[in-house]
Amino acid sequence: MRWTAWEPSAIPSSRRSPDMAESEITGEPDVLERQPEAFVAGARLHDVGGVLLPRPFKIRRVGHFGYNCLDIDRMLDFYVDGLGLIISDQSGRMPGRLPPDEQATLSDNDRLLHFTRFGSDHHQLVFISQKVWDWVGQNNGSAGASINQVTWQVGSLAEVVNGSEWIWGQGERLLRSGRDMPGSNWHTYLFDPEGHINELFYGMEQIGWDGLSKPSEMWSGVLDERPSLPQISETGEVQRAAGAGLDLASGHRVDPRPDQHYEVDGISMSRPFKIVGIGPISLFVDDLPRAEAFYTRVLGFTVRERLSSSGYDGLVLHSGAEYFTLALYESGLRGILGLPDRADSMALGFRVANYRHLRSAVEFMCARGAQEVRVPAELVPGFDYVTHLKDPDGNLVQLYYYQRQCGPADPPTPAVSSSAAEWPEVIEAPPDVFGGQQFLGPWE
Repeated sequence: MRWTAWEPSAIPSSRRSPDMAESEITGEPDVLERQPEAFVAGARLHDVGGVLLPRPFKIRRVGHFGYNCLDIDRMLDFYVDGLGLIISDQSGRMPGRLPPDEQATLSDNDRLLHFTRFGSDHHQLVFISQKVWDWVGQNNGSAGASINQVTWQVGSLAEVVNGSEWIWGQGERLLRSGRDMPGSNWHTYLFDPEGHINELFYGMEQIGWDGLSKPSEMWSGVLDERPSLPQISETGEVQRAAGAGLDLASGHRVDPRPDQHYEVDGISMSRPFKIVGIGPISLFVDDLPRAEAFYTRVLGFTVRERLSSSGYDGLVLHSGAEYFTLALYESGLRGILGLPDRADSMALGFRVANYRHLRSAVEFMCARGAQEVRVPAELVPGFDYVTHLKDPDGNLVQLYYYQRQCGPADPPTPAVSSSAAEWPEVIEAPPDVFGGQQFLGPWE
């Protein structure tokens, strides 16, 4: 079953096709209307891993992000050859659905989806040709968008499934649910009021010391419908593939790194810095109060600080200990910062390993031709030294080494010393529950 609940007014006119025909990225539409449930204080709580929360899911961290690229060759040069992201997989699944006359206009890199990473997650930044995105998304209102996904990790497959049902019950517009390949992550996609596609996911494929992703023969597990529970574990899938005689070492292998002639804190590396984290994400919105309501009431973020610059308002929100995970800025700031009209995101953050790496990264990227853009400090609270570089499509990359970490205002929860046999079946949520370092991959 695929389901969608939405109102035409929920998507700005710039994101809608004339007849508002609804379709999914990977199939024909099945539109279901449903009245939203009331979201009020005192509404019933949900059991999330034995902890009672106001939603049946909890966002733990930024997972990954995606750009629709005007010049995908230059974007790959900037992010892969420049910033050092690693191509973990390339797929022609989505471009392959274009008609022959449209395919003839694509370059070699336009014909592929490029999945990149800096750590063990299968992907942390995805690049898609704008031509491909506009063709595939022309009937769901996403054509013209400069970002293709804003992705948040939740804690389990049950949170994905139960969360999508709950979000639908709030009257929000769901795009689809299921599982994608490559990456193997279970997910649900939904639109925010501005048309940005958000994804909740669990179980991202992890890439180990050999740098190999899953073989494409294991991509048969793509699912475009709400999964039944339980599902086979990742370990079970691998064992099943091995039992069928599949060559588990036939997946995409990392391209060799260039000469490793930089000595970086005792390690020989191919560039004088290393990206070690992703986020925060900063979005432009036309209706700030409406966007705030979605991200706080529906997705569960908490406003950390309200801010203003050049006569425009914004706010920063968090889901854990970072000072902020997500920022929302009024779209009028786009012109103030000299960003293109198509830019849906003010910046995408990347954390480098330390302060020395930050200085080296700026010097390295500017020597390659990157342009440094001055962003008013009041728009990025919670950081000390931070810089913004413009990528070839005009998006900003926010580089930093440190973001302030904030504990809950409430006093620490006292330890429970009674026997486990006396503990309750479910418990009230501590103020910082599920807010620390997260496990990255599937459980087994």
